[in-house]
Amino acid sequence: MRAALTSHDYGAVGYRRPSLGVSARIRHRLRLEPGLAAVTIGLIFGVGTGVALTVSPVLAAGIAGAAAVLAVAAFFDLFGLAVLLTGVLPWLIVLSNVLPRLTLTLVAGATVVVLLALTKPRDDGSKEGLLLRLGMLLFVSPILLSLARDGLSVGANQAVKFIVFPLMVLIVSEGRNRDVLARLRTVALWSSVAALAVNLFLGFSGIANIGYYHTGEILGLASEHVLALLAGVVTAAALASGLTLTWAPIIAMGAIATVATGVRSPLPGLAAAALLRMISGRVRLRMILLVGVAVGAIFVSGAAGVVEKRFHQGEKRGEYQSLSDVGSGRGHIYSAALDGWRASPPLDWFVGAGLTAVLRFENERLGQAFVGHSDAVEALVGLGVVGLLGLLLIWRVLIARAEVKLPLVVLGCFAAFNGVLEYSAPVIIAVLLTFRALPQRAPAVEPDPGASRHPESGASVALRPAG
Repeated sequence: MRAALTSHDYGAVGYRRPSLGVSARIRHRLRLEPGLAAVTIGLIFGVGTGVALTVSPVLAAGIAGAAAVLAVAAFFDLFGLAVLLTGVLPWLIVLSNVLPRLTLTLVAGATVVVLLALTKPRDDGSKEGLLLRLGMLLFVSPILLSLARDGLSVGANQAVKFIVFPLMVLIVSEGRNRDVLARLRTVALWSSVAALAVNLFLGFSGIANIGYYHTGEILGLASEHVLALLAGVVTAAALASGLTLTWAPIIAMGAIATVATGVRSPLPGLAAAALLRMISGRVRLRMILLVGVAVGAIFVSGAAGVVEKRFHQGEKRGEYQSLSDVGSGRGHIYSAALDGWRASPPLDWFVGAGLTAVLRFENERLGQAFVGHSDAVEALVGLGVVGLLGLLLIWRVLIARAEVKLPLVVLGCFAAFNGVLEYSAPVIIAVLLTFRALPQRAPAVEPDPGASRHPESGASVALRPAG
């Protein structure tokens, strides 16, 4: 007897969900207790309004966003909602400079919640599973302590950003529905490729291009760092997939998009990823050719001139005269944050000075509220030794369990020199891209009409005419 398939058997071979027209689907959904759904969503909006007036506009916006997600979920199943959110993230990234500030954070938070509900991560009893849970406990505990100490209105937005990374590692490393994760990985990759291509077209054509460094960078309508991180990890993922020359345009486009942002943090990681792929990958000559095409495209497009101008710009500012001035003054930024942490009470050395401590210390010592520009600095100052140890354990598990390593080279480089905890939306895409894509199924073999079954083994045996 054939077992019944439920709506969650998305990976079942040969299974297709019944197709309904739009009107029939809406009527079907509206029959599912519309009164209860309306009351629930209305209550959530009411609570959100109340919170906005009394506690935190950030939390209120999050609750209102959750209500909107519930409304969308009334017409889509959980998998459809995950596809929708994952597919829209890259487009929000390339529009990040013209969207309200909290848009990416709220959508990224909603995406993680839906992915958790869909994949249902479960501890497999392994050493990595234990280390991941220990790391998450050490990393999240100082965050909760900071919220309790400073209030939701101070650190809620930062807390949502920070928690996205460990939750995505949990989803990818221990999510039970592996087939769904592979499909979402495909959605994330190709939606990102399309979004980056459109953004490059807007920038190169002059239809829309927002400058930041004034070195001729091509940003389109995106913010520079969030765009650079997305483009860098997508290029690394394409390099990992590029076994045929058909990937050459994708790799070249991603490389141009990364370099043309003018952001230098992903460049060492992208160069290292390309070198590793050429050395260790199969069909080395083909990989060398693909990387050569990408490098040539960078120079032909003029993107290389952006990096050159940034170098000369930094030289005029004296960036290369001392370690403190290197990287737009990162040495001064690190020193100010760490000096403030060392001057804090001893308890803060262990559990951190708070989620917004780096901004506070930078403003006090440098006169401007810089972020930490490194996840290690952000975690140590804001979450203490406990939080930094937790972050390192989470990274250790991600590196061990990632099926595609190259995106981690770019992500890790960005984390060290600029920080990725601040950029929750591209972090979701990056961690998803470390998951292996679905293997292509072999085409069904047509039965040989001249074959019969062996009487004992049951194997097909071709019957050939005698002689």
